[in-house]
Amino acid sequence: MWLRGGPFRPFSWQVIICFLVPWCVADALYLLFARVGTFMPENKRIAENTVVVILAAGKGTRMGRSDLCKVCFEIDSVPAINRTISAFRKQRFSRFLLIVGEKAEQVLDTVGRENEGVMYAYQNPQLGTGHAGKIAADALANMGYEGHVLVSMGDKFVEEEAIEALVSGYVKQQSDMTLLTLPRPKGSDAPGGRVLLDASGQALDIIEQADIARQAIVDEVLSLLAKSGEKSIFPSQVQAVLNKHISKPEKQSVAVPELLELLQDGGKAVDRKALAALLDSPHYQLEVGGQRHTAESIERMCTGLNPSMYLFRSDVFYHGMSLLSNDNAQGEYYITDVVKSLAGVCDDAGKPRYKIRSVQAETADWVQGFNSPDELLAIADYVRRQKLSRKKTQQVKGRPELKKNQFCTAREWLSKIETDKPSLRRWLTSIYGPHEDLHEHKMKDLVSVLKCYGKKFGFDQKVCIIRAPGRINLMGRHVDHRGGSTNFLAIDRETVVVAGLRDDNNVVAVNTEPRKFKTVEFNIPELIGRFAWSDWVNFVNSDWVRDLLYSAAGDWGNYIKAAMLRLQHQFQDIQINGLNMAVNGNVPIAAGLSSSSTLVVGTLQAAIALNNFDLTSRQFIDLCGEGEWFVGSRGGAGDHAAIYLGQRGKMANVSYLPFRVERIIDAPRDYQVIIANSHIKATKSSTAKHTFNEKVASYNLGLAVFKQRCPQVAHAVEYVRDINPDRIGCATSEIYRMLMKVPQFMTRKDFRAMLSKESHKMMEANFATHVEPEYYNPRGVLLFGAAEIMRSKICVNLLEENRIDEFGRLMKVSHDGDRISQPNQNGSEGDYIPLEESCTDQYLQQLISDLASEDPQRVLGAQLYMQPGHYRCSMPQIDRMVDI
Repeated sequence: MWLRGGPFRPFSWQVIICFLVPWCVADALYLLFARVGTFMPENKRIAENTVVVILAAGKGTRMGRSDLCKVCFEIDSVPAINRTISAFRKQRFSRFLLIVGEKAEQVLDTVGRENEGVMYAYQNPQLGTGHAGKIAADALANMGYEGHVLVSMGDKFVEEEAIEALVSGYVKQQSDMTLLTLPRPKGSDAPGGRVLLDASGQALDIIEQADIARQAIVDEVLSLLAKSGEKSIFPSQVQAVLNKHISKPEKQSVAVPELLELLQDGGKAVDRKALAALLDSPHYQLEVGGQRHTAESIERMCTGLNPSMYLFRSDVFYHGMSLLSNDNAQGEYYITDVVKSLAGVCDDAGKPRYKIRSVQAETADWVQGFNSPDELLAIADYVRRQKLSRKKTQQVKGRPELKKNQFCTAREWLSKIETDKPSLRRWLTSIYGPHEDLHEHKMKDLVSVLKCYGKKFGFDQKVCIIRAPGRINLMGRHVDHRGGSTNFLAIDRETVVVAGLRDDNNVVAVNTEPRKFKTVEFNIPELIGRFAWSDWVNFVNSDWVRDLLYSAAGDWGNYIKAAMLRLQHQFQDIQINGLNMAVNGNVPIAAGLSSSSTLVVGTLQAAIALNNFDLTSRQFIDLCGEGEWFVGSRGGAGDHAAIYLGQRGKMANVSYLPFRVERIIDAPRDYQVIIANSHIKATKSSTAKHTFNEKVASYNLGLAVFKQRCPQVAHAVEYVRDINPDRIGCATSEIYRMLMKVPQFMTRKDFRAMLSKESHKMMEANFATHVEPEYYNPRGVLLFGAAEIMRSKICVNLLEENRIDEFGRLMKVSHDGDRISQPNQNGSEGDYIPLEESCTDQYLQQLISDLASEDPQRVLGAQLYMQPGHYRCSMPQIDRMVDI
């Protein structure tokens, strides 16, 4: 059994994993109703009594992404494997068995987010599609399964109509096995196996295109031999035939290795007898139904192309898989051989035992495979065109689909505000509460930004208005990107964006404070075009992006670029239209209230609304967090989640990796939160950015050291949140003992010497994000993170139960983990000195001793959640304010 977060151990063919992954998110539910069509009762019965076997172990080496499993590539923002499962579910199939191999954990994670109750079996080694079929057959047989088996591929796009056609054909023809075929384009060398039938409609074989190409070579060389009489035939003549039918040398070496060997003897003539004998051998001659065929005759016999969708009776499936052989040059099993194998099984009277039939899809679009990025793009484009054609209300392609009360001219918006209708007051009250003075300020801000837009772009252009409030995080600092949770409140300070759609790919943004924030202008394709297929991390780490940020350090436009470029990179197959934007904001800059993140959220919301995207909350928040990496920080998405999901008078506890809204509670009514400004700026574009990224590196590298030096728990520790007594299954004192194995201070040289080669790529990527410090403090940072993650969970109960004093003590402990200075006990009042280093071996040994004592106060103080750790991201002015 493989449990989330545990080790992945290869297991035998017989093992099936039942993997249930509950996943919830505070989000609107969009119900998609399946097309009913001609789905008959018998089809429904078949669906309910069928296990769908999906082969999902393909590596996808030609996709250009070694880090992503082929079936996890997205088609119009949905992983291919999830899209396939969804298509089957809409046709009433409910039982699934996925055959997984390399990157199996990635497939399970991708599928598990959206699908409960899916079964998995592991294929190792991967010896072809037939081998995967054998694993599925063994697994189902061991379960005693006796229903129907539908086999499909995870790296395909499948329309519901294809599934319906396959089931209907199976039912109507009362066959033992039915395979779907696609119409073959006329006059085309379309890829895909050729399905061959006899006069009665019995399927005889599936011949792959590569085999037909080899037969075409054989036919033409034999013709050359016949026409030449006794004349010599030279290697160049045969090589010309080879190049005509198989252009790539590496494919020639796989298809006809023995023929190539005959051609190696320099410029001498080819041995005619040896050549003829080779081409007459069974390996070089295709047989169908016991008769030899030329490539031309096979093409004539072809009734359709094979998209690899088959429906069997279970006993036929088991028999067919048992007949597969790997007696070939590659030593692999091919599931397409099952047709030939079963067709050759006869009863005592010499007649075919099994009825094997085909059913043809109406169009080749019903099943589309991909082996390269361009083929994936073509499928995504098809999906989007299909969606657009189904939208009856779509009047003008690409225009925003917003309601009238969301999208009107700047002049109309101004009129609504100036007339001060009751509906406007109700809207203001619903957002800001019954505070009339605040309402007046908000209306002035709206008028200001609308007039700013109108003066620059015109008052008669339709626009939408987006508001992105600032936020405070009561507990759970610096841990959202470690799998922890945050506890945030939205505040009344906010960024307001007025945005309209452009007809080109430019973005132009103006601010209500033009002297402070200059006009921003850029072209999306020019900035991202050269990196369109690069990984986002590689893009933001590129020298080109670094040079761009260096030349525009501190420019507010970088956050607008971050949102637009991340969206374009996510949807590489869609050219996103540009925006006109006017921005007004009163969230203090560089004050820890996420002013920059409000700009990212506001920009992305505008781009999504005006370009007609439909994203879940999770997708949106992830894009915001990753987008902000563009400016150089390497944080998580906690700030963006707070801005996007914040509600007046509510506190939300949100966890990450994966993103999930855990609880939303009423903020304590008898208390108010005071936000005090130190007036010390901490912009992400200056020294603070390097400090921030240094701490992220300390997390990543410290965790690698922890796992390497504590191998007994490494399998259970995926994130810092897993350094927890309950998750690891040990005493708190044992956590402290394991942390002592992580050095308190380490230099880059120390990390390079200590960490194994497997960690070096990750290590160098972390070093690249910041200036080299004198030393890192991995132990202190890990202790802070593990403790803060516990505090962020405990505090929710404290607040809900109105135990504010206890919550206050946790807040103080949390800040002590960030503290960099302390009062000078020997100096004058208000004199602060650097904080002494903590998290020493002696400190941890004392905690272990306290836990072993029977003194309640010592035991309480030694609990993990009571430890500040040593994160050090504060400043003396903040430390003093906290002490006051």
